[in-house]
Amino acid sequence: MHREALVSRIAFAPTPGEVALVASMGPLAYLEQQLSIPPAGTTDVVAGGTLAMTIAERYQVYRGMGSDRSAREMRLAAVRRAVQHPGQLAEMMVEFWSNHFSTYSGNDDKNVRYAVATDDIGVIRAHAMGKFADLVLNNARSVSMLLYLDNYRSTGGTPNQNYARELMELHVLGEANGYDEDDVEFVSRIFTGWGLTGRLDTDGLAYQYQPTRHFTGPVDVTITQPDGSTATFSTPGRTDAAGEQDGIDFINWLVRLPNAAQFIATKLVRRFVSDTPPPSLVASTAAVYLANDTLIVPVLRHILTSEEFITSRGAKIRTPFELLVALLRASGATIDPTWDGPASNTITDRLNGLGQSMWQWATPDGFPDSGPFWITTQTTLRRWELAGRAGNANLNGLGIDVQALLPNPLPPTIEEVFLAIGARFGVTLGENDLAALGEFVSIAPDTPTADVDLNRFLGDFVGLILSTPAFQYR
Repeated sequence: MHREALVSRIAFAPTPGEVALVASMGPLAYLEQQLSIPPAGTTDVVAGGTLAMTIAERYQVYRGMGSDRSAREMRLAAVRRAVQHPGQLAEMMVEFWSNHFSTYSGNDDKNVRYAVATDDIGVIRAHAMGKFADLVLNNARSVSMLLYLDNYRSTGGTPNQNYARELMELHVLGEANGYDEDDVEFVSRIFTGWGLTGRLDTDGLAYQYQPTRHFTGPVDVTITQPDGSTATFSTPGRTDAAGEQDGIDFINWLVRLPNAAQFIATKLVRRFVSDTPPPSLVASTAAVYLANDTLIVPVLRHILTSEEFITSRGAKIRTPFELLVALLRASGATIDPTWDGPASNTITDRLNGLGQSMWQWATPDGFPDSGPFWITTQTTLRRWELAGRAGNANLNGLGIDVQALLPNPLPPTIEEVFLAIGARFGVTLGENDLAALGEFVSIAPDTPTADVDLNRFLGDFVGLILSTPAFQYR
């Protein structure tokens, strides 16, 4: 396995130290190290923020404020963790699962804004590298999801289908993958009584199973599997704690179906390999998922050591979040941690402008994972603008020392300076690239470095490097 093909794709961007580490330990050992590191934990990386507060404390702070505060803090925290945390693959999986179990935090968000930070720590980060079964179950009980998809309102007399539908369509099986509308209705009955206790303004909210609100009649859910056979989950209708256990048992049954394995394998292969997932890799990944009882790490290991992964470098466009994190990480940037400081404003403005207003996607399906969604005329121009601002240290609150990107000692020719800075960002420059860069800065690549005022063009050159397809894609 080529180390460049690995480190540039299971890390948001390689740092010089990380490149040296992979060279010394080998790519497979580095991969195993990354698979063993959990996401960044509960440390509040936002100064003066609310992420470490309880739901009730957050409510008291947010009253009378703009409804986007939660999303702004979450974006700042996500960027700082992704830039700084040694567990790069784990942070990638946090971003993946956050989008997979997407909720909306903003205007008319059903009070999700008060709970999303709590559930980021207690659900997504806690289980991002664990079992998918545990991730789904804990998400079903999370305050933000109970609020967002209205399941806390669902009762035996009036089941609410919102959560049941998205559980099947978006979280576990995929759209119309072996179930029908009757099954959605039956699943909604299973999860009646999965509610909330407490008050936002005093003790906050917490999951509570409420047996008096649970549907106690019989339920049968039948799923048609990929081979055409059927699997059925049945309950005669149970009361008290046994009613809640039906929901737990149903999730554990659902996530272990071949349909679920196929769906999750497809999404993960699409994320790491190609917008068009190779069917053979999807099939083998699904088999690993089932053989390992929904454990996420063996699935990732299988994908990231596959020939399809190794040979698909440059096939996936970096999302705006990945792009921003990559340029900050590779450049060794500092990030102002203040929740309402300049970095917070810049991160929100840049991500919004590039089309990724994280935690404010209006529908529960999450941002699409496809190149055409991210690359339009407008967003391409904004990507170039971001690159130019980064190269010229013009991102307020995000400190980039462009001079520190120069190799030390300076190599004898400008061409070698070009190559060294390109390598710093994981970009390999060919002869045509070098000629074009030299033409842009009006300096022949073979010019002696000592004859050039590097300060005159260094910022623009770095911006050009960050604008190249080699950096825009991973």
